[in-house]
Amino acid sequence: MEHESNQNFNTLSFAQREGRAPLPELMQPEHVPAKFKQLIWRVLEKEIQRESKNAAFGLLGSARIYKRHSRLEKILFRYRYEILEMPHDQARYQHWRLENKVDPELDKGWIRAVIYEGEYHETLNFIEFLIRQPECSDALCKKIKIAFDSSPIAYYIATIDNLPTIVPRQDLDSGKATRQAIETIMLSKMEGAAKHLRQAVEQIHSKQYAKSIAESIHAVESVARMIDPNANKTLGSALDSLEGTGLLKHSALKGAFKKLYGYTNDEEGIRHALLTSNSPDVGLDEAMFMFGACAHFAAYLTSKHKVLQGS
Repeated sequence: MEHESNQNFNTLSFAQREGRAPLPELMQPEHVPAKFKQLIWRVLEKEIQRESKNAAFGLLGSARIYKRHSRLEKILFRYRYEILEMPHDQARYQHWRLENKVDPELDKGWIRAVIYEGEYHETLNFIEFLIRQPECSDALCKKIKIAFDSSPIAYYIATIDNLPTIVPRQDLDSGKATRQAIETIMLSKMEGAAKHLRQAVEQIHSKQYAKSIAESIHAVESVARMIDPNANKTLGSALDSLEGTGLLKHSALKGAFKKLYGYTNDEEGIRHALLTSNSPDVGLDEAMFMFGACAHFAAYLTSKHKVLQGS
């Protein structure tokens, strides 16, 4: 379809573009984004289709049933029976038209409901159970992991005690703190900083991590210039200027951010790489760290400025 070739299709929601939800989905705990649901449902629907076959039933026509020794059917029964503690005759869905044979279409509907209608913990609990089962093939586990890596979900699959385990990219308190920092910036009408943070989110969703880091830095620079118009365009001199106004009193904090900023400003850093064909080894973790760090620092400067202004 036409929209599949457009890399910007569904990159940001309306709320994100308007600045109402600037926090990247990758930093939103207790949330399963629509893109992940779409990918994981496609993987599991195809797996059920692969493990089932057409079967004729006389006057009733044909239908699909599981192949003999279907691995996925066993996993689904075990989850419903052992984890959800459903009655055994309900845990293994059956349909009279199929002569007491298990109908994969019913399992499809059940899985789809878990993914699209379940709470985030119900969806992820089911997926973690699935990938931990010995019947789950290496191919299916790999496809599920790709779904995590290819969508903006705040969780990933790690191996802990030799078991695949779904873990958060950051803790819940960190996500809430970052959102609060962004709200401080927006409520203080720091439009330039808010715009740069929205663009940083867009670049994260587009997997342009170097560009996202540059936008995060721009957000801090924007706040610095709003507070002190005499500060020039680079963050380093802006910090010097802010320190001179009495806003930034802690020299150690200023030094820490100068060093952090230097990571993006030296010859091997992010901005230099944007102008050359050789990109540094910058990934999602670096982009998310810089987004959070810059959002918090911009909010810190904003709060200090409000105190000095008596507002």
